[in-house]
Amino acid sequence: MDPFVVVSFGKKVFRTRVIRHSRNPIWDEKLLFHVRRYETSFKVNLAILDWDKLSSNDYVGDVSFDVKELVECTPQPDVGTGLYPVDEGGEGPMVDYRLPLVGNASWEGKYSPVLSFRAKYQPYDALRQRFWRQYLKQYDTDDTGALSHLELTSMLDSLGSTLTRSTVSSFFTRYGKKAESDELSFEEAIKCLEDELGRPVEEKRRVDVDAGESCVPTPVLMVADGQGRELKLEEMDFSKDQTAAGAAQESGDDDTSDDLLSSSGGSGNVSVGGGGTLFPPAEKKKKSRFRRGDKSSSSSSDQANKKKPKPKPKKKKNSGSKDDTSELESEDSVERVINVKSCPLCHRPRMNSKAEMDIITHLAVCASRDWSSVDKIVVGNFVTASQAQRKWYTRVIGKISSGDYKLGANSANIIVQNRVTGQLEEEKMQVYVRLGIRLLYKGASSRMEGGRARRLLKSLSIKQGVKYDAPESAREIPTFIEFHKLKVDEILDPLDSFKTFNEFFYRKLKPSARPVESPDDPYRLVSGADCRMMAFETVSEATRLWIKGREFTVARLLGENYKQEAERYTGGALAIFRLAPQDYHRFHSPVEGTIGNMTYIAGEYYTVNPQAIRTALDVYGENARKIVPIDSPHFGRVMAVCVGAMMVGSIKTTAQEGQYVQRGEEFGYFAFGGSTIVLLFEKGKVEWDEDLLINGRASLETLVRVGMGIGKGRSAVAGAV
Repeated sequence: MDPFVVVSFGKKVFRTRVIRHSRNPIWDEKLLFHVRRYETSFKVNLAILDWDKLSSNDYVGDVSFDVKELVECTPQPDVGTGLYPVDEGGEGPMVDYRLPLVGNASWEGKYSPVLSFRAKYQPYDALRQRFWRQYLKQYDTDDTGALSHLELTSMLDSLGSTLTRSTVSSFFTRYGKKAESDELSFEEAIKCLEDELGRPVEEKRRVDVDAGESCVPTPVLMVADGQGRELKLEEMDFSKDQTAAGAAQESGDDDTSDDLLSSSGGSGNVSVGGGGTLFPPAEKKKKSRFRRGDKSSSSSSDQANKKKPKPKPKKKKNSGSKDDTSELESEDSVERVINVKSCPLCHRPRMNSKAEMDIITHLAVCASRDWSSVDKIVVGNFVTASQAQRKWYTRVIGKISSGDYKLGANSANIIVQNRVTGQLEEEKMQVYVRLGIRLLYKGASSRMEGGRARRLLKSLSIKQGVKYDAPESAREIPTFIEFHKLKVDEILDPLDSFKTFNEFFYRKLKPSARPVESPDDPYRLVSGADCRMMAFETVSEATRLWIKGREFTVARLLGENYKQEAERYTGGALAIFRLAPQDYHRFHSPVEGTIGNMTYIAGEYYTVNPQAIRTALDVYGENARKIVPIDSPHFGRVMAVCVGAMMVGSIKTTAQEGQYVQRGEEFGYFAFGGSTIVLLFEKGKVEWDEDLLINGRASLETLVRVGMGIGKGRSAVAGAV
């Protein structure tokens, strides 16, 4: 017997996989379907059939149950607040069914087969509230069950929210609290967020289309030189197809991906299963365990169309504008609690075309299979911050010829020059980096806000480190590789050998993947990391052009143990190697020499993103870091300062004190997150390659790889002359 189950409810039909040659099959699958208000009196039918390869499938028997039974077992919301009881486990009460099969007289007298399953009914409101509660916990740094204005704003930023400062502050005044000093309980915050989601469009506040940010827009200081003059972008090479740089989007087609949910016009959903997993992401429909019937595809769309916000007045399109740009402008003309292009959990595309309520409900349904997955949204690559990313870049390219690009545009992107191809490339800023910048600017505003920002950054970093050390995190590896288009053939170990995401993150590469330039020339300085590099002839030039921290000094960077050596680097060269999360995160020695006494300095978790480095805060001097001196016979004492950043759980060194390392030899690695290595050279010891200096003076980072030549020792230069 090759049994399978067909589950039908109204117009919706699902089918399990076939269990071959079994009379006691265990499917261990889970499905969800939507229940409209008028469907609560319907029955769910489960029919068992015997699969045949050539002839039609044989009917074995069926069972059914009333949805009304599940609805009546559902907890009711509080009459005053509209909030459902807290369900910490996220599972809620499930009803166990063990129903006898009926319908085939040939075996009814001999056997008594039964079908066992569990089911429950979940109102959409309860699902959303459970999602909010789980998500808010990620930003409750002191675990008090309450959120400050900073914590709430940070949470909204991670969702790309465009709620204005006054709107967020009104959440506090609504309960007679002060935004600057008081905190909102989870229940109060959830009530405010739910009310904001359900607010009619005509009652929402209008926001500036070009500055749709919650609170203060993230500043952009990347396109000016040291004197604040605007860069001449028209003289740069933008010949590469710019759409390719940001083309790492999740593929999908609405025609082939079913709506998993729609909160409008329906009261909730029924979950049926015995453990197992929720069906796969919608865009991979052909691999799903459940196949919808011919009529089921209309159920979600009918439901979604039943109750939608009133259409917004359409703006007239210019002849040269694109449809998606105009649509985006229309969507962003009013405040939004959430603004995402694709689901960060199932990666379903084009979510920004849906109503806010539907987006949050979709996230809640996706998260309901594993509530611990909610914190993935913090570091997801799929959340877009307002409208800044794609739209900003399109505008820059459109105005290059006329030089109309102005300093201070509201962008969430970084432009770097690929040293191999010479092309300018767009680096998409991940949402947690945006969050880190927001918190950094908050920290600069006052002592109280600074303390809160540091606690939140530390809490997020620790939580993220724990999550990516868990075995379950290995499921993130394929998605990470696909999104960043990583070259798998360069990785030394097979992918299935990585038991956690962190193991993959500090993966080793094949020796042939990163050859050292000029292997016989010890005076050839090489890059110590796959990174975005900035090179400066002197420390003072670096502070004038790039490092804007008010308190930054070499002595502060090196810490107490080495501050007496700071003077030897006066007038010396400085290099910054910034590693993005998608980069190879093991670092190698740029020179040959002996490893000196290494010192770890505990510190903060500020992001090392370029926008952060160019603020008044001394990020390098405040972040956790490890000082690694290398005594080189060709470059003198080189100080390598390994700086951890937001989401970096640890800084590990693999080389030992007193060990002699060769150029390109590994001496450490970073765990998950962005990170930076700052190299300090004594005066007159190194001469940088010309292209790196030109880009450094233009405040433009250069994309380099381990082993690539970046400069020469002065003795070699003098000998060549």
